[in-house]
Amino acid sequence: MRKRFGVGVLCITILVLIFAVGCSKNKPTGAEQDDIVVITDPADSNDVVDTREDLTGKVPSPISGIYVEQERIERRPFAVMFDNMVKARPQAGLDQAEIVYEFLAEGLITRYMGIFLINEPDTIGSVRSARPYFIDRALEYDALYVHVGGSEQAKSDIKALKMADIDALSRNSTIFWRKSHKQAPHNMYTSTQAIRKAASESKYNTEGVYERLKFHNSDVKPNGAEISKVGLPYSKNYTAAFIYNQEEGIYYREINGKSHQDEISKQQMTAKNIIVQKAATKVIDSEGRLEIEMVGKGEGFYLTQGEMLEITWEKKSRKAITRYYDKDGKEIQLNPGITWIQVVPKTMNSIFE
Repeated sequence: MRKRFGVGVLCITILVLIFAVGCSKNKPTGAEQDDIVVITDPADSNDVVDTREDLTGKVPSPISGIYVEQERIERRPFAVMFDNMVKARPQAGLDQAEIVYEFLAEGLITRYMGIFLINEPDTIGSVRSARPYFIDRALEYDALYVHVGGSEQAKSDIKALKMADIDALSRNSTIFWRKSHKQAPHNMYTSTQAIRKAASESKYNTEGVYERLKFHNSDVKPNGAEISKVGLPYSKNYTAAFIYNQEEGIYYREINGKSHQDEISKQQMTAKNIIVQKAATKVIDSEGRLEIEMVGKGEGFYLTQGEMLEITWEKKSRKAITRYYDKDGKEIQLNPGITWIQVVPKTMNSIFE
Protein backbone atom coordinates (compact mmCIF):
# COMPACT_ATOMS: atom_id res chain seq x y z
CA MET A 1 0.00 0.00 0.00
CA ARG A 2 1.45 3.39 -0.99
CA LYS A 3 0.49 6.80 0.47
CA ARG A 4 1.79 10.31 -0.21
CA PHE A 5 2.53 12.74 2.61
CA GLY A 6 3.16 16.45 2.60
CA VAL A 7 6.24 17.83 4.30
CA GLY A 8 4.32 19.21 7.29
CA VAL A 9 2.42 16.02 7.90
CA LEU A 10 5.62 13.98 7.65
CA CYS A 11 7.39 16.10 10.26
CA ILE A 12 4.47 15.77 12.69
CA THR A 13 4.40 12.03 12.06
CA ILE A 14 8.10 11.68 12.84
CA LEU A 15 7.69 13.62 16.12
CA VAL A 16 4.78 11.40 17.13
CA LEU A 17 6.80 8.27 16.32
CA ILE A 18 9.76 9.50 18.40
CA PHE A 19 7.46 10.26 21.33
CA ALA A 20 5.74 6.89 21.05
CA VAL A 21 9.02 4.97 20.94
CA GLY A 22 10.41 6.85 23.93
CA CYS A 23 7.32 6.29 26.09
CA SER A 24 6.42 2.73 25.13
CA LYS A 25 7.59 -0.11 27.37
CA ASN A 26 6.05 -2.85 25.20
CA LYS A 27 7.87 -4.70 22.44
CA PRO A 28 6.30 -4.52 18.97
CA THR A 29 4.16 -7.45 17.85
CA GLY A 30 5.27 -9.89 15.18
CA ALA A 31 2.99 -8.20 12.63
CA GLU A 32 4.54 -4.85 13.40
CA GLN A 33 8.01 -6.30 12.95
CA ASP A 34 7.13 -7.44 9.42
CA ASP A 35 6.23 -3.90 8.30
CA ILE A 36 8.92 -1.90 6.53
CA VAL A 37 8.58 1.87 6.92
CA VAL A 38 10.56 3.90 4.42
CA ILE A 39 11.10 7.59 5.27
CA THR A 40 12.82 9.62 2.59
CA ASP A 41 14.04 13.19 2.34
CA PRO A 42 11.25 15.59 3.48
CA ALA A 43 11.99 17.66 0.40
CA ASP A 44 10.78 14.77 -1.74
CA SER A 45 7.02 14.92 -2.31
CA ASN A 46 6.90 11.21 -3.16
CA ASP A 47 7.47 9.94 0.38
CA VAL A 48 6.29 6.34 0.72
CA VAL A 49 5.15 3.97 3.44
CA ASP A 50 5.65 0.48 1.99
CA THR A 51 4.58 -2.82 3.56
CA ARG A 52 6.17 -5.90 2.02
CA GLU A 53 5.87 -9.63 2.58
CA ASP A 54 8.57 -11.08 4.79
CA LEU A 55 10.52 -13.51 2.58
CA THR A 56 12.91 -14.65 5.30
CA GLY A 57 13.73 -18.32 4.83
CA LYS A 58 11.98 -18.50 1.45
CA VAL A 59 13.44 -19.19 -1.98
CA PRO A 60 12.08 -18.70 -5.51
CA SER A 61 10.54 -21.65 -7.32
CA PRO A 62 12.72 -22.53 -10.34
CA ILE A 63 9.52 -22.94 -12.37
CA SER A 64 7.51 -19.86 -11.41
CA GLY A 65 9.79 -17.53 -9.43
CA ILE A 66 7.23 -17.54 -6.59
CA TYR A 67 8.90 -17.46 -3.16
CA VAL A 68 8.14 -20.49 -0.98
CA GLU A 69 9.72 -22.57 1.78
CA GLN A 70 12.86 -24.45 0.70
CA GLU A 71 11.32 -27.89 1.16
CA ARG A 72 8.61 -27.13 -1.40
CA ILE A 73 11.15 -27.00 -4.23
CA GLU A 74 13.31 -29.90 -3.03
CA ARG A 75 11.28 -32.48 -4.92
CA ARG A 76 10.74 -33.57 -8.47
CA PRO A 77 8.32 -31.65 -10.70
CA PHE A 78 5.50 -33.60 -12.29
CA ALA A 79 3.81 -32.99 -15.63
CA VAL A 80 0.17 -33.96 -16.12
CA MET A 81 -1.67 -34.38 -19.40
CA PHE A 82 -5.11 -32.73 -19.15
CA ASP A 83 -8.11 -33.51 -21.35
CA ASN A 84 -9.67 -30.41 -22.92
CA MET A 85 -12.53 -31.92 -24.89
CA VAL A 86 -15.89 -30.31 -24.15
CA LYS A 87 -17.08 -33.36 -22.17
CA ALA A 88 -13.98 -33.19 -19.97
CA ARG A 89 -14.37 -29.57 -18.89
CA PRO A 90 -13.81 -28.09 -16.41
CA GLN A 91 -10.38 -29.41 -15.43
CA ALA A 92 -9.49 -30.04 -11.78
CA GLY A 93 -6.21 -28.81 -10.29
CA LEU A 94 -5.05 -27.05 -13.45
CA ASP A 95 -5.19 -23.69 -11.67
CA GLN A 96 -2.41 -24.88 -9.33
CA ALA A 97 0.09 -25.64 -12.09
CA GLU A 98 2.98 -23.17 -12.26
CA ILE A 99 3.31 -23.59 -16.03
CA VAL A 100 0.57 -24.68 -18.42
CA TYR A 101 1.09 -25.65 -22.06
CA GLU A 102 -1.65 -25.76 -24.67
CA PHE A 103 -1.08 -27.59 -27.96
CA LEU A 104 -3.25 -28.70 -30.83
CA ALA A 105 -3.95 -32.42 -31.04
CA GLU A 106 -5.62 -34.50 -33.75
CA GLY A 107 -9.10 -33.45 -34.86
CA LEU A 108 -8.50 -29.74 -34.17
CA ILE A 109 -8.90 -30.25 -30.42
CA THR A 110 -6.38 -28.93 -27.92
CA ARG A 111 -4.81 -30.52 -24.88
CA TYR A 112 -3.08 -29.08 -21.81
CA MET A 113 -0.04 -30.12 -19.82
CA GLY A 114 0.44 -28.68 -16.35
CA ILE A 115 3.84 -28.53 -14.62
CA PHE A 116 3.61 -28.80 -10.82
CA LEU A 117 6.24 -28.31 -8.13
CA ILE A 118 5.25 -26.10 -5.19
CA ASN A 119 1.51 -26.86 -5.13
CA GLU A 120 -0.19 -30.12 -4.14
CA PRO A 121 -3.73 -30.38 -5.55
CA ASP A 122 -5.83 -33.12 -3.99
CA THR A 123 -7.81 -33.67 -7.19
CA ILE A 124 -6.22 -33.64 -10.66
CA GLY A 125 -8.04 -34.43 -13.87
CA SER A 126 -9.26 -35.42 -16.15
CA VAL A 127 -6.01 -37.05 -17.23
CA ARG A 128 -5.51 -37.93 -20.89
CA SER A 129 -2.98 -39.50 -23.27
CA ALA A 130 0.59 -38.58 -24.20
CA ARG A 131 1.90 -37.01 -27.40
CA PRO A 132 5.56 -36.63 -28.52
CA TYR A 133 5.60 -32.82 -28.54
CA PHE A 134 4.31 -32.70 -24.95
CA ILE A 135 7.11 -35.11 -24.05
CA ASP A 136 9.60 -32.61 -25.51
CA ARG A 137 8.42 -30.05 -22.95
CA ALA A 138 8.07 -32.42 -19.97
CA LEU A 139 11.71 -33.41 -20.50
CA GLU A 140 12.76 -29.80 -19.88
CA TYR A 141 11.90 -30.21 -16.18
CA ASP A 142 13.01 -33.85 -15.76
CA ALA A 143 9.41 -34.30 -14.68
CA LEU A 144 7.43 -37.32 -13.60
CA TYR A 145 5.20 -37.77 -16.66
CA VAL A 146 1.55 -38.45 -15.77
CA HIS A 147 -0.83 -39.64 -18.49
CA VAL A 148 -3.24 -42.35 -19.69
CA GLY A 149 -1.67 -44.24 -22.58
CA GLY A 150 -0.61 -42.32 -25.67
CA SER A 151 0.14 -42.45 -29.36
CA GLU A 152 2.47 -45.23 -30.52
CA GLN A 153 5.25 -42.71 -31.08
CA ALA A 154 4.75 -41.20 -27.62
CA LYS A 155 4.90 -44.61 -25.94
CA SER A 156 8.04 -45.46 -27.87
CA ASP A 157 9.65 -42.14 -26.90
CA ILE A 158 8.83 -42.58 -23.22
CA LYS A 159 10.58 -45.96 -23.21
CA ALA A 160 13.57 -44.87 -25.29
CA LEU A 161 14.13 -41.72 -23.25
CA LYS A 162 13.75 -43.63 -19.96
CA MET A 163 11.27 -41.12 -18.61
CA ALA A 164 9.87 -41.33 -15.10
CA ASP A 165 6.62 -42.68 -16.46
CA ILE A 166 3.35 -42.73 -14.51
CA ASP A 167 0.81 -44.21 -16.91
CA ALA A 168 -2.70 -45.03 -15.72
CA LEU A 169 -2.72 -48.11 -17.97
CA SER A 170 -0.04 -49.74 -15.82
CA ARG A 171 -1.11 -48.46 -12.38
CA ASN A 172 -3.80 -49.59 -9.96
CA SER A 173 -6.86 -47.79 -8.62
CA THR A 174 -4.96 -46.23 -5.71
CA ILE A 175 -3.06 -44.09 -8.24
CA PHE A 176 -5.76 -43.37 -10.84
CA TRP A 177 -9.53 -43.67 -10.61
CA ARG A 178 -12.61 -42.84 -12.63
CA LYS A 179 -15.28 -40.47 -11.32
CA SER A 180 -18.95 -40.86 -12.11
CA HIS A 181 -19.86 -37.23 -12.91
CA LYS A 182 -18.22 -37.42 -16.36
CA GLN A 183 -18.30 -40.10 -19.04
CA ALA A 184 -15.30 -42.25 -19.92
CA PRO A 185 -12.71 -41.61 -21.26
CA HIS A 186 -13.04 -38.07 -19.88
CA ASN A 187 -13.22 -39.02 -16.20
CA MET A 188 -9.77 -40.29 -15.17
CA TYR A 189 -8.43 -38.55 -12.04
CA THR A 190 -5.47 -38.68 -9.69
CA SER A 191 -3.91 -36.56 -6.92
CA THR A 192 -0.54 -35.20 -5.86
CA GLN A 193 -0.31 -37.79 -3.09
CA ALA A 194 -1.07 -40.62 -5.53
CA ILE A 195 1.52 -39.36 -8.03
CA ARG A 196 4.21 -39.16 -5.33
CA LYS A 197 3.22 -42.65 -4.15
CA ALA A 198 3.59 -44.03 -7.68
CA ALA A 199 7.00 -42.39 -8.05
CA SER A 200 8.13 -43.92 -4.76
CA GLU A 201 6.87 -47.40 -5.76
CA SER A 202 8.84 -47.13 -9.01
CA LYS A 203 11.91 -45.88 -7.13
CA TYR A 204 12.23 -42.83 -9.35
CA ASN A 205 14.62 -40.07 -8.31
CA THR A 206 12.97 -37.79 -5.77
CA GLU A 207 14.45 -34.60 -7.24
CA GLY A 208 14.72 -33.45 -10.83
CA VAL A 209 17.84 -32.32 -12.65
CA TYR A 210 17.00 -29.50 -15.04
CA GLU A 211 17.90 -26.00 -16.17
CA ARG A 212 16.20 -23.14 -14.36
CA LEU A 213 14.08 -20.45 -15.93
CA LYS A 214 15.03 -16.81 -15.32
CA PHE A 215 12.77 -14.55 -13.26
CA HIS A 216 12.73 -10.99 -12.00
CA ASN A 217 12.43 -10.58 -8.23
CA SER A 218 9.30 -8.47 -8.72
CA ASP A 219 7.07 -7.37 -11.58
CA VAL A 220 8.80 -5.51 -14.40
CA LYS A 221 7.19 -4.05 -17.51
CA PRO A 222 8.86 -5.31 -20.70
CA ASN A 223 8.68 -1.92 -22.46
CA GLY A 224 6.51 -3.30 -25.25
CA ALA A 225 3.28 -2.42 -27.02
CA GLU A 226 0.23 -1.94 -24.79
CA ILE A 227 -2.08 -4.93 -25.27
CA SER A 228 -5.08 -5.64 -23.01
CA LYS A 229 -6.32 -8.84 -24.68
CA VAL A 230 -4.97 -11.69 -26.76
CA GLY A 231 -7.15 -14.20 -28.60
CA LEU A 232 -5.96 -17.64 -29.73
CA PRO A 233 -8.37 -19.19 -32.28
CA TYR A 234 -7.12 -22.79 -32.47
CA SER A 235 -10.49 -23.96 -33.86
CA LYS A 236 -14.26 -23.44 -33.44
CA ASN A 237 -14.63 -25.00 -29.97
CA TYR A 238 -11.07 -24.31 -28.88
CA THR A 239 -10.66 -20.54 -28.85
CA ALA A 240 -8.76 -19.18 -25.86
CA ALA A 241 -8.33 -15.59 -24.72
CA PHE A 242 -6.52 -13.74 -21.95
CA ILE A 243 -7.80 -10.38 -20.68
CA TYR A 244 -5.52 -8.13 -18.64
CA ASN A 245 -6.66 -6.81 -15.25
CA GLN A 246 -4.60 -3.70 -14.62
CA GLU A 247 -5.43 -3.41 -10.91
CA GLU A 248 -4.27 -6.96 -10.17
CA GLY A 249 -1.50 -7.11 -12.77
CA ILE A 250 -2.65 -10.51 -14.08
CA TYR A 251 -4.52 -11.96 -17.05
CA TYR A 252 -7.84 -13.77 -16.73
CA ARG A 253 -8.42 -16.69 -19.09
CA GLU A 254 -11.47 -17.42 -21.20
CA ILE A 255 -12.37 -20.38 -23.38
CA ASN A 256 -14.91 -19.88 -26.16
CA GLY A 257 -15.80 -16.49 -24.70
CA LYS A 258 -16.58 -17.80 -21.22
CA SER A 259 -14.63 -17.79 -17.96
CA HIS A 260 -12.21 -20.74 -17.83
CA GLN A 261 -12.70 -22.01 -14.29
CA ASP A 262 -11.21 -24.81 -12.24
CA GLU A 263 -13.56 -27.65 -11.33
CA ILE A 264 -12.61 -27.71 -7.64
CA SER A 265 -11.76 -24.12 -6.68
CA LYS A 266 -14.34 -22.58 -9.07
CA GLN A 267 -11.77 -19.84 -9.63
CA GLN A 268 -11.00 -18.46 -13.06
CA MET A 269 -7.63 -19.41 -14.52
CA THR A 270 -5.08 -16.60 -14.42
CA ALA A 271 -1.59 -15.93 -15.72
CA LYS A 272 1.20 -13.51 -14.92
CA ASN A 273 3.08 -14.37 -18.13
CA ILE A 274 1.80 -15.51 -21.51
CA ILE A 275 4.08 -16.86 -24.23
CA VAL A 276 2.66 -17.43 -27.70
CA GLN A 277 5.11 -19.76 -29.43
CA LYS A 278 4.80 -20.34 -33.18
CA ALA A 279 5.86 -23.80 -34.34
CA ALA A 280 5.82 -25.78 -37.58
CA THR A 281 2.82 -28.12 -37.45
CA LYS A 282 1.74 -30.87 -39.85
CA VAL A 283 -0.57 -33.91 -39.99
CA ILE A 284 1.39 -37.18 -40.14
CA ASP A 285 -1.18 -40.02 -40.34
CA SER A 286 -4.74 -40.96 -41.26
CA GLU A 287 -5.85 -40.41 -37.66
CA GLY A 288 -4.91 -36.75 -37.93
CA ARG A 289 -2.05 -36.97 -35.46
CA LEU A 290 0.35 -34.06 -35.57
CA GLU A 291 4.05 -33.45 -35.68
CA ILE A 292 4.91 -30.17 -33.96
CA GLU A 293 8.54 -29.10 -34.12
CA MET A 294 9.78 -28.18 -30.67
CA VAL A 295 13.51 -28.56 -31.28
CA GLY A 296 14.93 -25.70 -33.31
CA LYS A 297 14.16 -21.99 -33.54
CA GLY A 298 11.10 -19.85 -34.11
CA GLU A 299 9.18 -16.69 -33.34
CA GLY A 300 6.44 -15.66 -30.96
CA PHE A 301 5.13 -13.10 -28.50
CA TYR A 302 5.59 -12.46 -24.79
CA LEU A 303 2.87 -10.72 -22.77
CA THR A 304 3.07 -9.48 -19.19
CA GLN A 305 1.98 -6.38 -17.27
CA GLY A 306 -0.36 -5.35 -20.08
CA GLU A 307 2.45 -5.14 -22.65
CA MET A 308 3.63 -7.34 -25.50
CA LEU A 309 7.03 -8.04 -27.03
CA GLU A 310 7.85 -9.82 -30.26
CA ILE A 311 10.29 -12.60 -29.39
CA THR A 312 12.27 -15.52 -30.76
CA TRP A 313 12.72 -18.95 -29.19
CA GLU A 314 15.31 -21.70 -29.32
CA LYS A 315 15.43 -25.30 -28.07
CA LYS A 316 18.69 -27.11 -28.79
CA SER A 317 17.63 -30.69 -27.99
CA ARG A 318 14.66 -32.63 -26.68
CA LYS A 319 15.89 -32.36 -23.10
CA ALA A 320 17.15 -28.77 -23.34
CA ILE A 321 15.03 -25.98 -21.92
CA THR A 322 13.38 -23.61 -24.39
CA ARG A 323 14.89 -20.14 -24.17
CA TYR A 324 13.10 -16.96 -25.23
CA TYR A 325 14.81 -13.79 -26.51
CA ASP A 326 13.86 -10.20 -27.28
CA LYS A 327 14.59 -8.49 -30.61
CA ASP A 328 18.11 -7.62 -29.40
CA GLY A 329 18.91 -11.26 -28.65
CA LYS A 330 18.75 -10.82 -24.87
CA GLU A 331 17.12 -13.65 -22.94
CA ILE A 332 13.78 -12.71 -21.44
CA GLN A 333 13.30 -12.78 -17.68
CA LEU A 334 9.77 -13.69 -16.65
CA ASN A 335 7.80 -12.01 -13.90
CA PRO A 336 7.18 -14.24 -10.86
CA GLY A 337 3.89 -16.09 -11.19
CA ILE A 338 1.96 -18.54 -13.37
CA THR A 339 2.99 -18.83 -17.02
CA TRP A 340 0.81 -20.10 -19.87
CA ILE A 341 2.69 -21.20 -22.98
CA GLN A 342 0.42 -21.29 -26.01
CA VAL A 343 2.06 -23.28 -28.80
CA VAL A 344 0.33 -22.37 -32.06
CA PRO A 345 0.81 -23.27 -35.74
CA LYS A 346 2.89 -20.80 -37.73
CA THR A 347 -0.15 -20.16 -39.92
CA MET A 348 -2.47 -19.23 -37.04
CA ASN A 349 -3.06 -15.52 -36.50
CA SER A 350 -3.33 -14.51 -32.86
CA ILE A 351 -5.63 -11.55 -32.18
CA PHE A 352 -4.26 -8.64 -30.16
CA GLU A 353 -6.36 -5.77 -28.80
